[in-house]
Amino acid sequence: MSMNISPHNSDVQLERFSFPLVAVLFLIPLLVAVAIGYFFGIAWGVAILTILIWSDFLLRAANVNFRGRRKKDKVMAPLVTKSFTGHVRDPHLGWTLAPNKTNENSFAIPRKKLSLKYTVTTDAQGRRVTTESPVDSDTTINFYGCSNTFGWGLDDNTTYTWLVQAARPDSAIHNYGVSGYSLYQILLKMEQTIERDRPKLVILGFSPGLEARSVSDHHYLRILAEQGGTAPSCISKDKGGKRALKRYPVEGYKHLPLSDKSPLIKLVERRLNRLFYGGRAKNEAHRKTTEHLLLSMEHLCKKHGATFHVQYLVANTGYREFLHKTGLNWAPGPVDLDLCDEVGTYLYRLSPFDGHPNVAANAAYAEELGPVIDQLLETGKYRPEPGALGTTKRDKATEQEIYPVF
Repeated sequence: MSMNISPHNSDVQLERFSFPLVAVLFLIPLLVAVAIGYFFGIAWGVAILTILIWSDFLLRAANVNFRGRRKKDKVMAPLVTKSFTGHVRDPHLGWTLAPNKTNENSFAIPRKKLSLKYTVTTDAQGRRVTTESPVDSDTTINFYGCSNTFGWGLDDNTTYTWLVQAARPDSAIHNYGVSGYSLYQILLKMEQTIERDRPKLVILGFSPGLEARSVSDHHYLRILAEQGGTAPSCISKDKGGKRALKRYPVEGYKHLPLSDKSPLIKLVERRLNRLFYGGRAKNEAHRKTTEHLLLSMEHLCKKHGATFHVQYLVANTGYREFLHKTGLNWAPGPVDLDLCDEVGTYLYRLSPFDGHPNVAANAAYAEELGPVIDQLLETGKYRPEPGALGTTKRDKATEQEIYPVF
């Protein structure tokens, strides 16, 4: 999986641990060896240093790369190559889409001689286009989301936002989806754009699998770092019985010198990052922060006179009790991305290249959104019909195929 935030490796900016900490970490083994040599004889000191060097050699010989233990990482990663050149760095968002660009991107499975090319076009505002010619309308509908809303792996005219625009020629449809975005980055994007656009309706393309991204725990930061990325983050905290959203600037997985050369130093690096960011990996932090962000989005929309709607794009509706309790508009996803035909081929995924929603899934999203948008524009409210609530079963297959990167 590749975010390709930077097209050149030289542009990748690594965050380092502070110099005092690095100095202490590298001096500790030497000081321990010297102390042991002083008290127990120089042979013992040499033995300690030899053990450290030998441990590093064994880890290197075992080819330990610390990329994770998921079977999918080991089996699928070498098979599929991806290219994407549409991202540029952003000091507040981490990355965003480059404006006024047309890029041809691709997937390939060289061993099977399979390939897929698709075109991405952005407008002057850095939004993925939803029509060949801009629409001037009093009815503006803004879509926000991650790669599912952006349309990862799809040509411009097969994304669900393009299809919604085609079905509503009298409305101006804007696609602010960006691959890899967290809910917090989506909120920041809303804050940047909602006052300028003055939309009547704001639709969030949602999946519970996004929840780990916003808090940027050490697992997610490590994956971002492998792609050359850094991201802002936040966490919802209880302060005197009221919850406050603590915001962090763009930050990244922290590196130790020589960690790319020494597996032993790489192991220490991972443990230190776990200490720095470990508290954010708790499920309660994920849940509370996701709920806080959804309410913050609705509050922002109300402030600017827009109706806010949460549109699930996957089968899992794990937050539906929260959405009902708070009165937020929402609708379940119209397709189950795990459905297969009689020979085991995914019906709604970019199989075999990727786990993202394919053309058929996007067509289903657009069709489902038709009556939803009509009702939202007419009444400002939408709730799912009885029996159409979806499932609260965690959609682990979808999350592993798409998240935590794309």
